Amino acid sequence: MYRIIFQKPAELFFRRLDKKEQEIISKKIVNLSDNPQLGKPLIGKLAGLWSLRIGKYRAIYQIRRNELIILILKIGHRKNIYS
Repeated sequence: MYRIIFQKPAELFFRRLDKKEQEIISKKIVNLSDNPQLGKPLIGKLAGLWSLRIGKYRAIYQIRRNELIILILKIGHRKNIYS
């Protein structure tokens, strides 16, 4: 089982959401601890990172297999998360 760690930008965005959205995002992210490849691998400048679809939001994360860590780098609206 992987441990999930939020980086500051992801944590700040998450805290600004209402409780209902936080619950939805939390449930999806917790599922990553058992199956880190639930998202899709990114390409181009973001190669090596993964994107998890959560309704209108996306979570960008990195899988650190050697450390059994999933690092949540960024959470944001799908329109501007990749910029």
